[in-house]
This record gives sequence, C-alpha cells and structure tokens, in this order.
Amino acid sequence: MAYALDSSIVIDLVNGEAAVIDMLESAIKNGFQISIPLVAHYEVVRGFCHTKSTRRETAYGKLCMYCPVGKLTTSTWDNAAFIWAKLRKAGHTIGDADILIAAYCIENRYTLVTHNTKHFKHIKGLYLVDWAKKLKE
Repeated sequence: MAYALDSSIVIDLVNGEAAVIDMLESAIKNGFQISIPLVAHYEVVRGFCHTKSTRRETAYGKLCMYCPVGKLTTSTWDNAAFIWAKLRKAGHTIGDADILIAAYCIENRYTLVTHNTKHFKHIKGLYLVDWAKKLKE
C-alpha cells in the first residue's frame, strides 16, 4: 500500500499530534510508500511563509526525509481537468488544489490521508483514510 499526505495531515504531524505520528511511524515501519503531493507541499510552505514558524519548518524538513514530495506531470494535470469536468457535471465543486491532489493520488495509486474526506468523497477511484478521525470525535 502507498499513502499520500494531504496538508491537513502534514500540519498535524508538524504540530506533534501523537495519534497521527503513531500512524505515520506504523506505516513507515511496515514498509508503506508515503508521499506528499506537490500541491500539498505548496499549501504547507505558504503557511510557513505566513506564520514564520521555524520549529514547524524544521519538523517539516525532517518529515520530507521520510515522505518525499511527489511531482505533478502533464498527465496529472490532464486527469485533474477530467475530474474537474466530471465533478462539475455532477454539481460538485471543490478547489483546484484538491482536484490536483486527487489526480496525483489516482495516477500513482496512493490512498489519500486527509481530514477533509468531505472535499474528496465524490471523486471516483480515489481511496481515502483519515488518520486523525479519532482526534475529532
């Protein structure tokens, strides 16, 4: 199995959320491939630019040693356009960043780890999991 981390989960990790860190450590220990989609990387880094949190930036740098940032290809962008059109025809709209993250996950056969399952639930072929669901209950 392979996982891609949405920015919502990355933020939990850099903030030291123990339950989410435990899930990541378990996945790494079990040999799962883990990636951060380039768009999620952008969302996280722009937050650092806004808040100037050196501690979180350092934690994120360490996280990226175990979870590399994945690239977007022309094919990813094409798939995102297709997903956007399908969602639009069905009356569902979500942001372009989320559509690109979904396209990246589908193309690379990653399960998306996110808090925002509601944003992604209408995208066919996308597998979702929320490692922090118990934190919210």
